[in-house]
Amino acid sequence: MDLAKRIPESEYRQRLTDECHRVYGIINQAKAQGYDPKLEVEIPMASDLAERTQKLLKFLHERNTAAQIRELNITHDGNREVMALEIARIVCAESYLYGVKDGCESCGGSGQIKRGKWGTIDCDSCGGAGYNLSYKSEVLTNSIKETLDAFEKSDKKGDRVRQSLCIYHGICAGLAVLTEGILVAPLEGVVSCRIMTNDDGSNCLAVNFAGPIRSAGGTGQALSVLIADILRRDFELGTAKCLYEEIERYKEEVSIYRGLQYRPSNPELEILAGNCPIFVDGEGVGKEVTGQRDLQRVKDNKVREGALLVMCEGLVLKAPKILKYVDQLELDGWDWLNQFLKTKKGSSEIKPNPKYMAEVLAGRPIFGMPMETGGFRLRYGRSRLAGLATTACHPASMKATSGFVSIGTQLKYERPGKGTVVTPCDTVQGPYVQWLDGSAHRVQDSKEIPLCLPNDIEYSIQKVWDLGELLVPIGEFLENNHPLLKSAYVPEWHEQLLVEKGMSFPKDFLESIAQSKIYQVPLHPDYVAVGWQDLSALEAHTLMTGLSVDATGTKVKCPEDLKELVYRLNINIDSEGCLWGAESYLVLNLLARITAEPEWHDGTGLDYINQLADFEIKPRTTYRIGCRMGKPEGSKMRDMKPSRAHCLFPIGKSGGMTKLINNAAPKDEKVGISSRFCPKCKQETHKSYCSEGHELVETNYHEKKWRSVGMKALWDQALDRCQVTTPPATKGVENVKNAEGVTEPLEKGILRAKHGVSVFRDGTIRFDMVDITMTHFRPREIGLTLEKAHKLGYLAESLDDTCELFTQDVVIPQNCADDLVRVCQFTDDLLEKLYGLEPYYNVQKPEDLIGQMIMGIAPHTSGAILGRIIGFTTVKGHYGHPFYHAAKRRNCDGDIDAIIMLTEGLLNFSRQFLPRSRGGQMDAPLILTMGINGAEIDKEALNVDTSWKYTNAFYNLTWSDIPPNPKEALKTGIEIAEDRLGTAGESEGYGFTHDTTDCNEGPAWNPYNDKSFTLTMRQKTMAQFALGEVLVGVDNLKQSAKLIDTHLIRDMRGNLRAFGQQKVRCTKCGAKYRRVPISGTCMTISGKTTDPFTGEEVEVQCPGNLIMTVSHGSVSKYDSLMGDIIDRYGCEDYISQLYSYVSYWVEQTFEDPSRGKQQTLW
Repeated sequence: MDLAKRIPESEYRQRLTDECHRVYGIINQAKAQGYDPKLEVEIPMASDLAERTQKLLKFLHERNTAAQIRELNITHDGNREVMALEIARIVCAESYLYGVKDGCESCGGSGQIKRGKWGTIDCDSCGGAGYNLSYKSEVLTNSIKETLDAFEKSDKKGDRVRQSLCIYHGICAGLAVLTEGILVAPLEGVVSCRIMTNDDGSNCLAVNFAGPIRSAGGTGQALSVLIADILRRDFELGTAKCLYEEIERYKEEVSIYRGLQYRPSNPELEILAGNCPIFVDGEGVGKEVTGQRDLQRVKDNKVREGALLVMCEGLVLKAPKILKYVDQLELDGWDWLNQFLKTKKGSSEIKPNPKYMAEVLAGRPIFGMPMETGGFRLRYGRSRLAGLATTACHPASMKATSGFVSIGTQLKYERPGKGTVVTPCDTVQGPYVQWLDGSAHRVQDSKEIPLCLPNDIEYSIQKVWDLGELLVPIGEFLENNHPLLKSAYVPEWHEQLLVEKGMSFPKDFLESIAQSKIYQVPLHPDYVAVGWQDLSALEAHTLMTGLSVDATGTKVKCPEDLKELVYRLNINIDSEGCLWGAESYLVLNLLARITAEPEWHDGTGLDYINQLADFEIKPRTTYRIGCRMGKPEGSKMRDMKPSRAHCLFPIGKSGGMTKLINNAAPKDEKVGISSRFCPKCKQETHKSYCSEGHELVETNYHEKKWRSVGMKALWDQALDRCQVTTPPATKGVENVKNAEGVTEPLEKGILRAKHGVSVFRDGTIRFDMVDITMTHFRPREIGLTLEKAHKLGYLAESLDDTCELFTQDVVIPQNCADDLVRVCQFTDDLLEKLYGLEPYYNVQKPEDLIGQMIMGIAPHTSGAILGRIIGFTTVKGHYGHPFYHAAKRRNCDGDIDAIIMLTEGLLNFSRQFLPRSRGGQMDAPLILTMGINGAEIDKEALNVDTSWKYTNAFYNLTWSDIPPNPKEALKTGIEIAEDRLGTAGESEGYGFTHDTTDCNEGPAWNPYNDKSFTLTMRQKTMAQFALGEVLVGVDNLKQSAKLIDTHLIRDMRGNLRAFGQQKVRCTKCGAKYRRVPISGTCMTISGKTTDPFTGEEVEVQCPGNLIMTVSHGSVSKYDSLMGDIIDRYGCEDYISQLYSYVSYWVEQTFEDPSRGKQQTLW
């Protein structure tokens, strides 16, 4: 395929960089005026992994770490794990040799910071040491070798706290390299280190992990322990020797904690804890243990989440990777890990895998049982909208599911992975549909299928006998290490065979037969029905002998009693019973060969027709893939929980339930806000900078306290500055979560409310949307004119030319476009009204957004990726290059990420707004990556295949006696992105095997979540089962059992338990109480008033009513639904009986009909 030309990749990147620098200049000019917490942009730019690592970790800022990482990258040929181990030693040595003690401002030297009202946790700034380090000049001048040699000769018997801090620095730096310098794990996953004493008097190392270590993945978790072991040896520390009580403590914690992918047995835990050279510790969260409490070497009685994640998911599941580097580095003391190596026995049989059905949810249908006839059929290939966990199917297949499968919908599927997002591809086979008039045919035009629910009157489908093909790239098998499945005989394979033999594509059926006989190639697959494998030989013979040919000898007629066999074969048939279409030619040809009853009845229908034919017929179907609906597609502006806000300004309870600043301002009540003092004028203020009668100076933080700040005056001043006469309804927050009580200017809230946008906790405005892969596009389908395409660097000559997508360009959902326009208008208004600068965007309509810069960020990361908007899609998700999504450490299996308009984000984000609680730095753009390097992104993207066609050798490989390892495919001429690293084609020149007409072609709505098509959960669930009656590949008996067992009955039992443990809530102020106050009234103080008799100021209690938070309706909401499902569709006996008991318990609990309803308690 000829692709449209585009500007060179280097010029494209330079354009993005130049514009980004221009934006930074504008925002720095705005921030220099002192309205924000800092005088400069708080999101530093980074060009690569090395720079990201150095800028992510504060203790690396004054060093040459970036240059060292680049040097190690060359030395170790890009092996990131070895680089991580090396940089950890270097950073640790530098801290020990060149570090100078410096006070820690975050904890004031205590090593602890507050968590909640009474608790404390290790300071994440100093790692619990109570001080940070500044560095001598040698840290910049000495080489890696000089530093490591000096460290080797140094005295290791110094300050234990200092040694612990240095080891902590090393582990964090190594982990940052492992996680591409973008995850939160190095910031908050590793909390601290400490040197402890064993019972025998020897010293050992303990590493304290926290929950955010989960984001590092199993490899990062495991190798962080290996790094700690290497650094322990450098400081000549002994191995940890766990006591019996400490091992028993691990056992209890594993039994309590529910967030583990793998739960080791007690003997395995004894091996782990008893032999690990590092004492794996963690912060306590959630439940407390009942035994082994108050242990001397364990700080907390709560379950240590981080420690369990590292032990169970890191050390156990990644044992092979640890041992690989243990052997490479010749380390002793890790032989015990060999007991966790699990060898997989090879098998020639691929069995049904029901794991994707472990959980079935109401309103989210099953589309096919495991490997069941009627479900999606496997076809190898990659469309231009696939890869990185994205697969494709025909748009008609989506409509055949009544829109429950839409573009961007997550499918939980049987193989090769766990989840996928589907996109349209109209060059694969669509569904085979039987209509109400008895006719049936393969649907290749999605307009033939009406988009309505199966239980609607206008629904015209009787049965869907086959959902069509699911196009799965080879890269998915590589990423999941799934054995290659036998390929169906598809047209592209046939084409490869013809090319090898020097033949042209056959023009008709007769020519195809002639080619098959002369050149010994199978019959062209277009003439082979997909269902011959599904019929037995006897059924095939019964059908063939029951068919008749008309007088012309060109039409085949099927009697009524054999129509079901025709449907199962998937041959087109009209309402009169006549077969038609390409597949019917083979039937007509073979009818003349039937002479008598066959001597055998074994085998499949395919075996039967191969006996009849004097040419080879290969199967059009080999494997089917079961799947169910996972998360629905979605894209919207993100609001804070529990309610949206316009401004990060605390107003306490004075704003009422709606938290309106408009209501709070006149009351001028106390709020929880920063108390700061100006060093010049000595006045108390809540602002970070003061310029009252003097030049702009930074104020000094004193404390966060409840005090009056003159809300009325601030509000009026803000309205004047915004030039607003009628104040919009502006929502604040009850309390700011950051440690110092830092707030936004009220002007920002007023302007956000004016433009109808809301704020997130870090000050930015975000839009969440599903990640979807795209490598190529056409200007027409994304609303891009040729003029704009040329400005963006795409030199297309026609709107229908195929253009290869630049790695940092994205196509955004149309339903967010208007909101994004309002964000741009808000930003311009803010620049003009508050900062007195010229507008930047000047956006009036969605088309003006094309070419604008964005930041893309994933929830579990602490870094953003620079991007650019180039068009729009009707899909509720955003299309992006595999490298773009992988740079965020994401794939496209249903993940939802956010975009932030670049100028708005740089202007309004501040680290000072982030909460100090653990995990507070997650989902925050602490760094902006300017460009994408394929060698520095998540390795999953490197498995995306880039070939224009799959080779004959590959297809033959899939027909091996034993399913081959997917890596064998790379020896057959299949090219993947990894093969292009370091070449001119690293991020361009990609191919795809299957084209599609339009990236937007698919159902206009999904009945599960479409706002214009509102359905109750009962309606969705009944539609789910009505669809199950239509789809041949679904068994509603099993679906009902799974749904009731894994969702409905669990919800009912959980709500019944919650009813007995519920709180009470005030209807006016929202205050909640574990028990009803003795007075029977809400105890919240809603304000103050003057007593008319005494003249004293008295407090006024909230007049709201107290009601229960769990009602009868919320407990029994699924009761009748489960009963209806069981009555109509049946259910397994055990589940049916379980439902009867739970329903009886609920009935007994609410025997009095009035009990449990929402009512006042007094």
